Amino acid sequence: MKLLFRSYLASMRERGELDAILPDLLSELGYNVYSRPQRGTAQAGVDIAAVGLDEDGEKKVFLFSVKQGDLTRQSWNDGTPQALRPSIDEILDNYIPHRIPKRYQKLKVVICLVFGGDMQEQVRSTVEGYMGRNSGEKISFDEWNGDKLAGLLLQGILREEIMPKALRSHFQKSVALVDEPDIAYRHFSRLVRDLSALADNDKAKIRTARQLYIATWVLFVWARDVGNVEAAYQASELLLLNLWELVRPYVGQKHSTAGKAITLVLHYAIQLHLAIASELIEQKIFPHVGIQDGIGMAVQGRSSADINLKLFDTLGRIASTGLWLHWLVERYMDESAREDARLKITKFTEMGFKLINNNRALFLPLQDQHGIEVAMFLLFVTAVNGNMHDAHAWLREMVNRISYSVRTHGKYPCVFLEYRTLVAHPRDRTDDYRKEATAGSILIPVLAAFLSALESHEALEKLVDLKAKELEHCTLQLWLPDNSSEDHFYKGARDHGVTLSDVPLSRTGNELVSLVKNACDQTEGYSTLSAIVTGYWPIIITACRHYRLPVPPQMWIDMVHDPSIDNHHPN
Repeated sequence: MKLLFRSYLASMRERGELDAILPDLLSELGYNVYSRPQRGTAQAGVDIAAVGLDEDGEKKVFLFSVKQGDLTRQSWNDGTPQALRPSIDEILDNYIPHRIPKRYQKLKVVICLVFGGDMQEQVRSTVEGYMGRNSGEKISFDEWNGDKLAGLLLQGILREEIMPKALRSHFQKSVALVDEPDIAYRHFSRLVRDLSALADNDKAKIRTARQLYIATWVLFVWARDVGNVEAAYQASELLLLNLWELVRPYVGQKHSTAGKAITLVLHYAIQLHLAIASELIEQKIFPHVGIQDGIGMAVQGRSSADINLKLFDTLGRIASTGLWLHWLVERYMDESAREDARLKITKFTEMGFKLINNNRALFLPLQDQHGIEVAMFLLFVTAVNGNMHDAHAWLREMVNRISYSVRTHGKYPCVFLEYRTLVAHPRDRTDDYRKEATAGSILIPVLAAFLSALESHEALEKLVDLKAKELEHCTLQLWLPDNSSEDHFYKGARDHGVTLSDVPLSRTGNELVSLVKNACDQTEGYSTLSAIVTGYWPIIITACRHYRLPVPPQMWIDMVHDPSIDNHHPN
């Protein structure tokens, strides 16, 4: 296990990775972390500052300066401000005399040189000579290399009484099998489930939050090294949802220490999720979305079903990540970070449409359940004022293809979920089979609602005609959270919520939109969800994508509802 952590730490980057896990590790070890890494502010050489007991039992101030990989001559002092020695000089000349909080100024100071690898021998004498010259009664130095950090991880996060051997086994297997994402995720989800079951008090919940966060970091770094971050992406979604499960009991408790601690871990987990999403989507997918059928061909599936499933899954990830970025824009403190996020959001909308236009399978969902991804992408594009012209063209063509495939008994959207059934669809080209395969639909109401907002009367007429003839038996429906959803939504349980059935379909779509708006206004479950109450609404999107739950219409109804049209569904 220690060797696993050593390799992991050596692979971590300095900014946003090694300095991201260290504060939580220090907190778990009993240190009081009073300064964390920040962007856009001068930190006088200190990445992390904490107060805790030294090995001699004395309370001291620990100042950490973090560098990645091995400490070499270049990373020690290559003449640039990014080297370690200039950072230490700044700590001695600036931070210690002027920036240590008054309540800690009488304590001794330990300057910690932190790096994920080892100190190379050719630089050791130089570093030790520097530390000797600058040490004194008040100031001392300590080397925190990869070996020490790995030992601290084992001591603080994975010690036997906290994480029993059975749980360690799931963790090790998930890391060892990152190139087999489904298996790796299966072991990781068991680790999450079993660890969460141990969180039965405030202290245990904080510890579990930090354990899950660091375990996800380990999984990501190893997955990145083998070039396959699929398991890490799924794990980071599960991390967010389980952290929310841990934090939601403290919603409304402004002075809860546990609530604040877990919320802090959640914020860093959101950044981790976006880092993993960026590695997957921006590095692996975006370079190929401009190639005709580039992503579809890369799936290398055994049937067209594999391509269809993966393409819609990819579109959902683009939308989910884009919505998280949209949520974060207003929470960045400096304008340059906000502008970077806005540019990234624009890129995500552009690349999403390139993916659609160059992979025509996205014009015909295989599953009616793909209404989840369709709703997510439309929600994303509309929320960020994206290209609605391309969105309209996509929906019109989708309606054309659905209409044609239903009438010709082709690969129309079906209600089946099992993979073998999807591969065989359509098993029979008969009316009886089609009735079974299209018993209900959440996709058609979503299409109709947005087409209504876009005033696409021709496409709506095709849907109305299709529903009246070939799909007369099909129940158009939407799912809305109810008062029991709060206790089940973030865990993926399905025995909650209410169904709005027999949604009407007309040539303007106004009746459908008004009915849905009225139902949303009268159903209380959505507005009482903790993720909505606190403003963390992307958690809902993450839960819908991860657990395959329909996107609540409350998230998009105001985007398509025109208040001037009073055309409510009759009682």
